[in-house]
Amino acid sequence: MKKLLLTILSMNFLSASFSQTINWDAPVTVAMGSMYNNIYPRLTLTDNDVPLVSWMNDNNDKIYTARWNGASFNMPVTINPAGVLPFIATWAGSEIASSGDTVFVTFSTDFSQTSKVYTVRSLDGGMTFQDTVRVDQIGTDTPRFPTVAVGYGGNPVIAFMQLDGSFGNAEYAVTKSMNGGTSYMPSIIPSLGAVGTVCDCCPATIIASGNQHVLTYRNNDNNIRNMWASYSTDGSASYPVSSEIDETDWMIMSCPSSGPSNVINGDSLVSTWMSNGKVYVGTTNLTNQQNGMQFQLFPMGTGTENYPIIAGKGDTLAVVWQGSDAGTPRVFFTSSVSGASGLGIVIDTLTATFSGNQTRPDLEYSNGKFHVVYSDGNGNDVKYLTGTVGQSVGLDENTKPSLSMFISQSGETSSIHIQSDIQQNASILVVNSLGQTLSTQETILNSGESIIELSNSISKGMCFVTLTSESGEVIVQKAVLNN
Repeated sequence: MKKLLLTILSMNFLSASFSQTINWDAPVTVAMGSMYNNIYPRLTLTDNDVPLVSWMNDNNDKIYTARWNGASFNMPVTINPAGVLPFIATWAGSEIASSGDTVFVTFSTDFSQTSKVYTVRSLDGGMTFQDTVRVDQIGTDTPRFPTVAVGYGGNPVIAFMQLDGSFGNAEYAVTKSMNGGTSYMPSIIPSLGAVGTVCDCCPATIIASGNQHVLTYRNNDNNIRNMWASYSTDGSASYPVSSEIDETDWMIMSCPSSGPSNVINGDSLVSTWMSNGKVYVGTTNLTNQQNGMQFQLFPMGTGTENYPIIAGKGDTLAVVWQGSDAGTPRVFFTSSVSGASGLGIVIDTLTATFSGNQTRPDLEYSNGKFHVVYSDGNGNDVKYLTGTVGQSVGLDENTKPSLSMFISQSGETSSIHIQSDIQQNASILVVNSLGQTLSTQETILNSGESIIELSNSISKGMCFVTLTSESGEVIVQKAVLNN
């Protein structure tokens, strides 16, 4: 007998009436790939929301930044001195953060040299940069994968992976500067609070909001590679508490080379990450470290989704990531004006009509605008675009939606019950967790209740039922089918 165990994620799968439009400008080329390449672009916003983009070139071992001048991006500036070879990969590399016009770029050197971690500082929003400053003070251990946040007073906080002389026993270390990045204090090890060791080829993320700092990273507990967070309430002087923020329990014998992304939203940590080839969003209470909602973003396509980045403020949030559109890597985007619960309702393929592959996006938000950069395989350029949050789609928040849906099970029959205020056409799509279509159906909804049988031929496992009405409302519900 096939049994339907229904999980309705009312917190995160709501009517599209409560999402919003994003008005996107045309993409702008940051730098021509024929000269500068496009490896691992990152983005920060300087004073007055002026974007500053960093990326790498594995042809000449250089890290570049370029600043927006109001009409285009300035000529790229080289960050690393001659002879200092940075670690460069499509999945990890130099990171950038700013507070006002104080900017920090951090990077580790390539393993062909003795591995070190450096920061480079700008005090004029990225127009000029000062010399490198050494970050790590760990003796014969090896540092890699640095990440940066900017705390009080424009002081940088750096997290980096630390491995022993045999490149084992991976942990994450955190150090901070008390003099604006001129020098760094001895590091501490926040990840000791997690079981096992950290995943030794997965980048981490550190974020700062006042004295509340959070380091997030993928852990390795006998090949269960969930995401963890370590928390500081004293500006990275100590990290007394760690917790597991990821409940997917993904077991993988190899290293997935993919890390988390987070924002602090009031008393909550809102996170996104990849697990088993799909993108997840979750919330965690910063006070008691208890997890709240956790859900997979509605699957798009059948390929691997990876490298999600989250940004936003208050209830305005968005996630951007690399997904697959008919086998071609594209940049996907979802946003919400109702907090984490609204993410995944509407998903845009930002680069759907573009030639080539679009990969490794980054995201920032400020004052009603989302800023995105990504690598464009058509010309190997770095691309930048902005989207402005527009008006709400469909119904007013205080208006009752005209549609509702639930799923019932009786014996071997599972039924979709739809309540509609008016008679209208609608479509029903059922996909599995890989994004593969299980069934599609066009129907006419009655005024009142309509009952539609869900085929018993649908295989067991997680599925998503999407109802799209003629009036433009969308309802998505998650269900788990068990024999």
